[in-house]
Amino acid sequence: MESTFVHEIELYPYETFKSLLDHEVNRSRRYGSPLTLIPLAVETDKGSAHAQHGAEMFAINILNLQVRETDIPCKKDNEFLVLLPSTDQKGGRIVCERLENLFNLETQAYDKVSFKMKAYIGMATLAGDRSISSQKLMDNALLALKHAREKRLSTAVIYSEIKP
Repeated sequence: MESTFVHEIELYPYETFKSLLDHEVNRSRRYGSPLTLIPLAVETDKGSAHAQHGAEMFAINILNLQVRETDIPCKKDNEFLVLLPSTDQKGGRIVCERLENLFNLETQAYDKVSFKMKAYIGMATLAGDRSISSQKLMDNALLALKHAREKRLSTAVIYSEIKP
């Protein structure tokens, strides 16, 4: 029997994403250009695997329609990562707001199953800082996502705005 949980739209595999992240961080450090990383996670009100799959397919479609050709989207486990080369905090915030508006709609439907979906979005930016590594950028972005999840926020959490 064929699995119904296969993604029809391809995102970058995580290992490829990690290589591209390292490359883009090095490029950003060399040329002093900004770089933004947006992690996001989607959850449904129904605990079923079918509803979660629908939410993830919706997220993949949104990402494929909303990110630029130069952006690098990836899915790792149950989270998504989007690397935005040459994008500063202001540009990243605009992308986050656009994603918030698209994800946090009342009810979604996928394959005859309707569900309410909640998206949690984090963001971290490398503003030409030569001291930050790709791992540190990833850690900062994931910390922002964790903060959004813990606080159940429907708006993106920007790492630099998290109060210690």
